[in-house]
Amino acid sequence: MSRVPRRTAARRRHGAAFVLPLISVFWAGELGHGGRFTGSDLFAVVALCGASGVAWQLLHRRDVVDRLTHFASAFTVVTAFLVVAAWDSSLSSAMGAGTGLGAVLVGLVYTEQLLRDRDRRQASTRATAHSLGRAS
Repeated sequence: MSRVPRRTAARRRHGAAFVLPLISVFWAGELGHGGRFTGSDLFAVVALCGASGVAWQLLHRRDVVDRLTHFASAFTVVTAFLVVAAWDSSLSSAMGAGTGLGAVLVGLVYTEQLLRDRDRRQASTRATAHSLGRAS
């Protein structure tokens, strides 16, 4: 009889915690009056979105870069569609700032994933070379 580790059960139980930041971000997108935010609107967005990120990490702890890889991929696809669709159109300046922030996060995440992959390959190569050296 195999026993399922508790950690797996905990992952399943809290796996849907990603819905919290999604709801808060969609809510934030609907806030504002005629596409303009007041200082109190921005404070509410920052407080709610920040709290949802904290709750997500506490409920389902995971490496932040691994977690943001899915966000980075989705952001890249959506941004590519937006760029093509709005090539000759004007967008709000808030859209530009949000897109810029997202692009910075995407750059950080992609670079960290590439560096981790490179480090894994180098460690594997060193381990193989070390084991071949012992076999001789």
